[in-house]
Amino acid sequence: MHAQRADALATLARARAFGRRTFVGGPWASTDPEAVLPVADHVMVGEAEEAFPGIAAELERGAARPLYRIVDKPDMTHSPVPRFDLLHRDKYTSMPIQFSRGCPFQCEFCDIITIYGRRPRAKTPAQVMRELDVLRGLGWRNEVFIVDDNFIGNHHQALALSRELIAWQKLHQQPFSFYTEASIDLASRPELMDAMVEANFMYVFIGIETPSAEALKEAHKFQNLRKNNVEQVRIIQEKGLWVLAGFIVGFDSDDETIFARQLEFIDKTAIPWAMAGMLMAPPTTALFDRMKREGRLIEDSQSTSNFGLPNFRTVLPLPILLRGLCTLLAGLYQPDAFFKRSYNSLKVWQPKATQRPPNMGMAYNLRVLFSSMWQQGMRSSYRRSYWSFLSRLVSSFWRSPAKIWLGFTMLLSAHHFVLYSAVVIKHLQEECDLYEQNARGPVETTADDFVGVEAVS
Repeated sequence: MHAQRADALATLARARAFGRRTFVGGPWASTDPEAVLPVADHVMVGEAEEAFPGIAAELERGAARPLYRIVDKPDMTHSPVPRFDLLHRDKYTSMPIQFSRGCPFQCEFCDIITIYGRRPRAKTPAQVMRELDVLRGLGWRNEVFIVDDNFIGNHHQALALSRELIAWQKLHQQPFSFYTEASIDLASRPELMDAMVEANFMYVFIGIETPSAEALKEAHKFQNLRKNNVEQVRIIQEKGLWVLAGFIVGFDSDDETIFARQLEFIDKTAIPWAMAGMLMAPPTTALFDRMKREGRLIEDSQSTSNFGLPNFRTVLPLPILLRGLCTLLAGLYQPDAFFKRSYNSLKVWQPKATQRPPNMGMAYNLRVLFSSMWQQGMRSSYRRSYWSFLSRLVSSFWRSPAKIWLGFTMLLSAHHFVLYSAVVIKHLQEECDLYEQNARGPVETTADDFVGVEAVS
């Protein structure tokens, strides 16, 4: 993916230095093949299932081309079962499977719709059951992540799968819990939410992006404008699906109030895992094309994630944007704030009797518990907040195994969010300082000039 760009290029260069043939595909190579063609022997743009047997034959004959562009979208009902047996499964906390590709919406910044199309394609429920059978046979007992970018892109297919999952779970004594990603209009589909909960979906990622109606209109994310988003999040939580979400700053219509408004929205909806980052314009997206037309695209940008400098000139002055994101991340992941939001999320979340956490065994649970108590409860900088949350968690929710499990999951996740947010904030502050240093320069600038100064990576 785009976030692994630097590592992918380094790996390809290292393989070439060893004289090894390389072949690269996937989302990043498909959207920016020119970036990998100089360092890879073969590049594939598009989806592999139907095309790769012929490509493999050309490789064997020594006749493979440097670039393959697969335009047709494969029929996913022919997709083979992944080789889960080749994975180092002990390195995973959840196992990914895919049901569908594509999304019917038209968000300006999203490359899912340009890579996979706006007409969702799906495997049959029987295919998904075969994959689950393989995982179960391999001894997998932890979470299963249905990685679809929008699980409910075709809500009829999602409902049919959820009903099949209910039957499969009952047949096998419910070996797995699930989570996935969905658009916020899930709140308008009570029958689907009920089926997901009965199938043992525990939580769902929602692309909320922003509380700003102006930004949502600008981004063509009209599905988030139909109803009140705070109320929709609450409906999903009360139906039994715990919510995590993505948030973006840096839209053209954003002003200096957006950071406080984002924090207020996230606190009000009690979303502990709030992935807040900078708007980017990935290649192939409508936003990328618009920035290029308007002369705002930074062609040589080296940004690889939503925590770096945007790859286009923003309307909001960049120092305000960078320092504002720092303020937002600090407000989200200061330990007491994070644990308070985590506790509130458990209060509003209403899991049902059918929802049960993964059964990893007592030995595993005790090992993780004691490791957490040592690493977080004794050695971390936030140990006082840790013990306070753990005490409230047990005393308030000891009768709910689902809430205890998810509460402890949030407790563990603090070691990532608290520490990593500090790293990101430091990086953003350094980028801002460097930007301002270059902006001052020997040439006199005006406020209007300041918005358009390119960042130096």
